[in-house]
Amino acid sequence: MVKDMENKDTLEIIFIRHAETQYDDIGDRDPSDGELTANGEMQCARLGEKLKDLPIDAYITSSLLRSFKTATGVCKAKPDNPLLEICPELVECGCTPGYYGCSEEYLRRYYKNTRMCPNLFGSKEYDFGCEEIEDNNIRAQKVIDYIQKWFTFGDRVAVFSHHGMLEYLIPTALGIKTRDFFFALDNISVTAVDICRDGNRVLRYVNK
Repeated sequence: MVKDMENKDTLEIIFIRHAETQYDDIGDRDPSDGELTANGEMQCARLGEKLKDLPIDAYITSSLLRSFKTATGVCKAKPDNPLLEICPELVECGCTPGYYGCSEEYLRRYYKNTRMCPNLFGSKEYDFGCEEIEDNNIRAQKVIDYIQKWFTFGDRVAVFSHHGMLEYLIPTALGIKTRDFFFALDNISVTAVDICRDGNRVLRYVNK
């Protein structure tokens, strides 16, 4: 596949916050796992339209429904129905303890070409914290390490997550200490970080 705008000297990670959410129609999910509003659904469609011509090599999303459905808005706009990886380690900070999002089977009702990525902690069952700063730092590092293990310079990876978790993921990708600076991330905001071959890290845009 020809990749327009490809840069062989960088691994580009684009971090995307989910669309507008409501929490009064949870259905069979945990109270922390909100559904998109009607406006949120339209935001997903607009995001898909804006990114449909941007070459993206991989799509990774939180297992919370609002993030997954945001990711599908982009994937469904692509002509090849790309694989969407589900990564529970990307769930929002402060989720209900022990809740790691929706199952692969549950999420397939919204997008068929999806699967769970490997458990980043290497255990059979998911078991990680979402409340303490150190727990979130570890989760963020696991995600960035996973991306750097499987993707290389010249690749572009889209990561769909949540405001709180993105405040850990973006600094971790930049190689700086988390909680030293904070991001105001709107719904469906897109923030790009380049990991460069020469060792530099570049924050290219926020809320583009």
